[in-house]
Amino acid sequence: MFTCSKTYNDIAFAHRQHQHGGQCSLIHGHNWSFVFTFGCKALDERGFVVDFGKLKFIRAWIEEKLDHAYVYNASDAKTVELIQKNPDMFKGYEVESCSAEGIAKHALETIAPLLREHHGDRVSLIAVEVLEDSRNSARYCP
Repeated sequence: MFTCSKTYNDIAFAHRQHQHGGQCSLIHGHNWSFVFTFGCKALDERGFVVDFGKLKFIRAWIEEKLDHAYVYNASDAKTVELIQKNPDMFKGYEVESCSAEGIAKHALETIAPLLREHHGDRVSLIAVEVLEDSRNSARYCP
């Protein structure tokens, strides 16, 4: 299998781990990075796994959903109420889990169908790594 990766750096957004016993239960932000890893068995006619110039739909999703957003768990009732009462204060984005691990899984499950829509079945999204700043990361591979 051939693989390649595309990285998107410095996406500023906030989250909170409402079930955490420490400071991570408070709203806080990071400059996140995403590494999307693509794979295929046969390269295209130009010798690419995927043409990086044809991945603009990933950047568009990041900018629309995550950039300067408050990403929160669907189970976080306080945040759901806060966003509903103050829709002009937050660019809220609800996910199952707003941990780095959960965001990596969500990104892969969101982008994989878009990749098939734009590039067919020759190439697949095989992993997404999410970095909270430069020190912590999580990777999801289905």
